[in-house]
Amino acid sequence: MYKSMIRLLAALLVVVGVADVCGASGYAIYEWGARGNGMGGAVIGRADDPSAVVSNPAGITQLPGERFQTGATVVMPTADVNLNGAGGRPGRAEHNIWTMPSLYYTRQMSDNYWFGFAMYSRVGLGTDYQDQDNWAGRYNCSYAGIKEVSFNPNLAMKLTDELSVAMGAELAYLQFEYNIYTPTPDGDIRQEIDADGLGYGINLAVHYKPTDWVAFGAAWRSEIQLTVYGDADFSAKGPFALSKYNVKDQGLDGTEPLPESLALGVVFYPFEKFSIEVDGIWTKWSAYKELVINYDDGSKATSTKNWHNTWRFQVGAEYNLTPNFDLRCGYVYDQSPINDEYEDYAVPGNDRQIVTLGAGYHWGDWTVDGSYGYLWMKDRHYEARPDDHILDSDMENGQAHMVGLSVGYRF
Repeated sequence: MYKSMIRLLAALLVVVGVADVCGASGYAIYEWGARGNGMGGAVIGRADDPSAVVSNPAGITQLPGERFQTGATVVMPTADVNLNGAGGRPGRAEHNIWTMPSLYYTRQMSDNYWFGFAMYSRVGLGTDYQDQDNWAGRYNCSYAGIKEVSFNPNLAMKLTDELSVAMGAELAYLQFEYNIYTPTPDGDIRQEIDADGLGYGINLAVHYKPTDWVAFGAAWRSEIQLTVYGDADFSAKGPFALSKYNVKDQGLDGTEPLPESLALGVVFYPFEKFSIEVDGIWTKWSAYKELVINYDDGSKATSTKNWHNTWRFQVGAEYNLTPNFDLRCGYVYDQSPINDEYEDYAVPGNDRQIVTLGAGYHWGDWTVDGSYGYLWMKDRHYEARPDDHILDSDMENGQAHMVGLSVGYRF
């Protein structure tokens, strides 16, 4: 056990410094491994590789011995915010590449008990507009970033040969960044917020495989309300002193939810080499009612959100082409939680669809999986809301390319 923990800690040190992430619908993330990515994330009922520690930890009772898996998914998103008659520069996404790493470890401790550990990103967001000083929507948002990493130990127990359950604890670290401009008669004042914090939650899961041709899975994760603490730094975008407007750098705090979710899945094995799974994931986005920033000088900034709960539906299939080589495909429909009357430029999203392809090669104790996904979003129209600095505009051409790679080893 001591040697196993040394392996785990060494691997953590390799990847913990690169946890930049980019969000899915709302700002949730589901890209937790290349094998699952290739099947549109439809692995809740399957749950038969180390990434099950996240998707359905009760399924790790299907993994004998000791296993390790690490990898990353890179996302290359783009979108435009075009103005309808308003002056100023339209919004164009910076051509960034966002990286979502993951790490998993499972160990069979006895005939009935398994331990699993995951380091992954549960949420994330990257909205970065080109030429922030001149983008017309900068008074609402010029940059929004959420970078989060969760540490999630789990204990799984096999109750019978067909039924397993699991429970776990989650420690979430979140970094929140937000840039916004304020207009004055002398020029803009740019505000850069940088804050971080920790939160705690729990998770429960069940896996049931009554026969060889079908299996069911369910996984619940609690809401985590994180309080972040940090600083607001101000700069004048013009030839004037900030003191003229009684503006100075100061500390702040705020809250950001990691919403409660319930994932359900069923996988079928109609033929010896072929399997297909259908999943649904419910997310309680109604927890995100408003974004409140409390400044040390006693002032407060409030942005109403009032998001609504959503479902994500995903279908994935896997075919064992040869004893060592697998082919995969998937489809996702992901509902947006954003209500029209409170839409903003920080999360310029809408309902989205994803098509995926993947392949895996395994030999001896090693596995290597790769995936590709193409995401596109439904266009969104913004009605002008002057009080919130929202212009009459349209979000268009929202799309992303997603490439994943995972490597696993069985000790």
